[in-house]
Amino acid sequence: MALLNPPEIRPSGIVVITRYLAAQRGQQDTVERLMGTLAPASLPGDPRNDVSANLRAGTDLGLFVRSDDKVALADVVPTAVDGADRAMIKLLRERVFDDSLNNTAWRSQVGARDLTNALSWFLTFAAAEAPIRQEGGPRAAEALQLVDFGPRQQEGESSNWPIGNNTRWVSFRRWACTLGFAWANPNGHLIPDPTVAVRDALPEIFGGARELTAHEFVRKLGVRVPVLDGGRYREFVTENWKRPRSENRGLTAPLSDALERLSNEKAILLDDRADAARVAKADGSTFSHVRIGTRR
Repeated sequence: MALLNPPEIRPSGIVVITRYLAAQRGQQDTVERLMGTLAPASLPGDPRNDVSANLRAGTDLGLFVRSDDKVALADVVPTAVDGADRAMIKLLRERVFDDSLNNTAWRSQVGARDLTNALSWFLTFAAAEAPIRQEGGPRAAEALQLVDFGPRQQEGESSNWPIGNNTRWVSFRRWACTLGFAWANPNGHLIPDPTVAVRDALPEIFGGARELTAHEFVRKLGVRVPVLDGGRYREFVTENWKRPRSENRGLTAPLSDALERLSNEKAILLDDRADAARVAKADGSTFSHVRIGTRR
């Protein structure tokens, strides 16, 4: 399995199957009845292929359990389905980040590795520098990946580029926006923005604490959202690229901007105390402590 290919795999398709099974008795159904309901022959194209691809992807992500001709929701799913849409997306994000789906070597795109590599790379770019298309013209992903990873080397499900072609770029756009790591501006350009993902992680980052040092906050954030600064998947990508090490030791622009947005909406409060160790943001401003805010 790879989440960026085949192109039929969509996070929305996985969510539709999840909600269908949640509405069935025992939260399970036969594969044939599920296909007949979600992929009737009257739909254009090849709807059965679309549903099959998303059913396989959801099963590999641990959301569905297949047994003979039946499929059921996994035990981790019902609580998320019963809640708001945000809970379902949070669960999907957590499954994408599961270590068991991200344990292959560099160049492998098996499991969720292709998506976490792509997110880790994309979220290092400021909005004005991020790729806006796969190929052709300025700020093309292929040109930026050529600089960071060298000439593309593709062998089956193995590639040294996180986003190897236009098909994967289109799939990446869907996943990045759905999981809370990007949004498309009026021109259709993808903007790196992890604000939603960071906001969702705040309860686990703070636990019962009201305040964390800046360094502890960033460390815990990297554990919960490992495609961001200091996270294990971000480190995995930076260990395998050719980009010169930046002299700027501060946070990347997407994370810096996300913290500023969350501070403005009072989800967190950033303090800068003169007698404490500080973390620098991309613009050079610093903060030493992070407090949980009044809006979450």
